[in-house]
Amino acid sequence: MKTLIATLNSKFIHTALALRLLYVACVDEFDIDFKEYTIKDDLNDVCEGILAMKLDVLALSTYIWNVEKIKELTAMIKQRQKDIVILLGGPEVTYEPRYFLEEFSIDYVLCGEGEKTLPALLTAIEEKREPMLEGICYLKDGLLMNEGIAKNCDLAEIEKLPSPYLLERDLPHIKDRIVYFESSRGCPYQCQYCLSSLEKGVRFYSDAYIHEQLLAIIQAGAKTIKFLDRSFNVNPTKALDILEFIVTHHLPGQQFQFEVNADVLDQRIIDFVNEKAPKGLLRFEVGIQSTYEPTNEVVKRKQDFQRLSEVIMQLVKGDKIDLHLDLIAGLPFESYERFKQSFDDVFAFRAKELQLGFLKLLRGTSLRQDAALYDYTYQKEAPYEIFANHVLSNEERQEIHVAEEMLEKYWNSGRFSRTMNDLFDHQFSSPFEFFHDFGRYYIDYHFKMIGHQVDDLFVYLESYLKTKGIDVLEKMILDYLELFKVKPKKWWKSEWSRQQRQTFSHALLQDPDLLETLNLNQELLFRYCLIEKINDHYIIAQYKDFKCHIVVLEMVNNEYKLI
Repeated sequence: MKTLIATLNSKFIHTALALRLLYVACVDEFDIDFKEYTIKDDLNDVCEGILAMKLDVLALSTYIWNVEKIKELTAMIKQRQKDIVILLGGPEVTYEPRYFLEEFSIDYVLCGEGEKTLPALLTAIEEKREPMLEGICYLKDGLLMNEGIAKNCDLAEIEKLPSPYLLERDLPHIKDRIVYFESSRGCPYQCQYCLSSLEKGVRFYSDAYIHEQLLAIIQAGAKTIKFLDRSFNVNPTKALDILEFIVTHHLPGQQFQFEVNADVLDQRIIDFVNEKAPKGLLRFEVGIQSTYEPTNEVVKRKQDFQRLSEVIMQLVKGDKIDLHLDLIAGLPFESYERFKQSFDDVFAFRAKELQLGFLKLLRGTSLRQDAALYDYTYQKEAPYEIFANHVLSNEERQEIHVAEEMLEKYWNSGRFSRTMNDLFDHQFSSPFEFFHDFGRYYIDYHFKMIGHQVDDLFVYLESYLKTKGIDVLEKMILDYLELFKVKPKKWWKSEWSRQQRQTFSHALLQDPDLLETLNLNQELLFRYCLIEKINDHYIIAQYKDFKCHIVVLEMVNNEYKLI
């Protein structure tokens, strides 16, 4: 019986750990393989490829980002091969199996963890008998059979399986894709908008297993390793042990990403990160979601914002890790005006990234069940994003989206760090108001939201700031020059003529001490450097060997001095 486990990833660089775990759990007993596609792949091509394999069973891992595509795909496959057995698993289908069994062209839904239920189902299919096992749902004469979620797997048993992280087929591409890793399963928190709130307790892999797998992944040359743990620091001692192991054994250019709860982040972890971790090795994602306490209480996400602020400021000051902070717009009781406050509260940390997400009422979550209580209207198909609720209108939600667009382009992109920080230090007291007002300006002047060039972003920002009487051209030029590895074209109108630039260059050549300090010579200056004068400052950007090096000079007592 030939079986394929497959999914549609959101991007090619992603890897599906679930597929690999199910594969190693089944490969010794069954004729089974796995294959990954993406949601951008042509479904006709995917369908043709699957049919060409002449499968008996197709198992599809289903998530919020691929469920609609999988609905189309299963219908296409069943239409062409009616006898193929199709089963769905994953968080999207686990909590409402009847809906998927009735609406999709499938035979079974696997609810919960599948390392035990998938082999049991495949055995039943081979033996042509009903799989009367908890977690394997199907319809019989209109009745839902085996309703419920499979019992959690014993992680000690999973540790005995071949490594899902080091499959031979993955090793040649491990440097180019994200490796997803789990050191635990479950979540201790009860956030009402999250599927993890439906799990009970947290289970951990053994230290020996974690160390063994991590070391192998590190030595295989993976560049990005993302932990799937819903709250990495729930066990501070274990979390610290993993961080110490990573710091000791990592290779240059690697980064490890974690989701942490900052308000309960142990001081030992903070001190270790700030004192021992190489800069850029670690990335912490912190889900703050809201700073409005009534909102946090109703969604059961209690957090000590004062302690959270202290922790984040310590990490920001330490400047060792990349910080990614999350907000959710559309939670109960948080109006448009109050959300603006949450945004400004969190943006004040000046983290590397601030993700502004919009509430999605996921199947199975308590907040979806209570949607009527808060007058929610929302998309009936995935991703189930809300339109409005009792305190936030659809128009206000759209205005938040306007701010989000600018946040992504001008802050999260990292292209405007000097410019943005200068604006928020001296010009704009409310970051939300800035991003929203700038976004409205974009719309009014029909600037390109997509399909734009990098230069366009700088032109648009300069145009907007001129309407406010704000001049940060020097900061913008410095940000722009750092984006390139070879000499770029100018998007700004230079105040310097070619002759003035040459005069400046020749003056520099008369000062050998300064040239030595700047590590410049005549060839470098004339062949590899872009020179610009802004106000009273002289910018020299050197582009050599696909690297950019920038210095800024000023005139002091008729001599050029390095700033």
